[in-house]
Amino acid sequence: MSTKSSPERKEEPRKDDGAGEKSKKSTTTDDIIIYYFPTSYSSQKVLISVFEKNLKFKPSIVSLFHGQHMEPWYVRLNPHGAHVPVLVHGDCVINHPDRIIEYIDTLPDTCGPQLVPPTSGLVGQQVAKFQESLEKIPVDVISYGVIFHPQLSEEGCQLPVAIQRSMRENFANRLRYLITLSTVYPDLRDSYLAKSQTAAEKYDLITDQEKVRGHIDQLSNFLDNVESELRQSYSLDESTMPEDMHLFGESLTVADIGLYVLITRLQLLGLLPLCVPSSRFPLIHRHYTLIAARPSVARLTQEVSRLRYTLVLEDIKASGTYVALGLGAGLVLVAAYYLIRRLKTL
Repeated sequence: MSTKSSPERKEEPRKDDGAGEKSKKSTTTDDIIIYYFPTSYSSQKVLISVFEKNLKFKPSIVSLFHGQHMEPWYVRLNPHGAHVPVLVHGDCVINHPDRIIEYIDTLPDTCGPQLVPPTSGLVGQQVAKFQESLEKIPVDVISYGVIFHPQLSEEGCQLPVAIQRSMRENFANRLRYLITLSTVYPDLRDSYLAKSQTAAEKYDLITDQEKVRGHIDQLSNFLDNVESELRQSYSLDESTMPEDMHLFGESLTVADIGLYVLITRLQLLGLLPLCVPSSRFPLIHRHYTLIAARPSVARLTQEVSRLRYTLVLEDIKASGTYVALGLGAGLVLVAAYYLIRRLKTL
């Protein structure tokens, strides 16, 4: 990964409240900025939700390939949260994907389904419980774990070998780079050191094959519960299979979106035959197919399609100033193109 000075096209908020308070004040939804990276797991959940709500916002891509999530301007914006996404609306800054979705679900001038039903009702309680279970799945550890230990994947990770090799190398580089940044920017020292410690802890996990295998095995109980939930509402008879399926209630919720993005990641990692065989989880597969056909997912695919041009442009702009932690223009282009192609065929 790489770093450079704060890009001019980025807009910094006036204040980072860190807690995501819903202080809309005099701002409108047109003032919303969402910082994201289209292929990141958490960003995809938020983007699909935003598209479902037809929310207008100012997009700002934070390139994980180029290490922009480690730049001082972004760390000041998101000192304690994960890499992406972050929503900024006036003085309100939210850096947790689930809190972002809850926030946009209550905004005026939006339409679409109620993604986060109130917990005063049964459906809301079911969705909240599902979200808690989904949050406990260490998707990043599983993702990097498969890249570090490809033998754990029955089909093999679908990313090119060159990309996987670079990701392994860059993870170790990231630890050293964060520590270096903590000395260069004293005002951000605590944030950089905290992020370095988190990265070091995850590195210990992902390099331990048995621990990664344990996390993959734990997916079984979660997916068994999801399949059972669907069987309470839907028949296994193909002739009576509905044209629309939802985990809870009569319309799409954040639970459906979260399940779709999880299955997409498992497919990219080559874990689908192991974790979600169609013979054992027919309703999950049906649910996945139906969600994949939604216009919001098509818009996500468009976002990823535009990503390759953005990455190459960033690489060209940064070629003279980036430290030697990046993938390189050619490799970035290959990675982006491959991710686009895989997403389109899911």
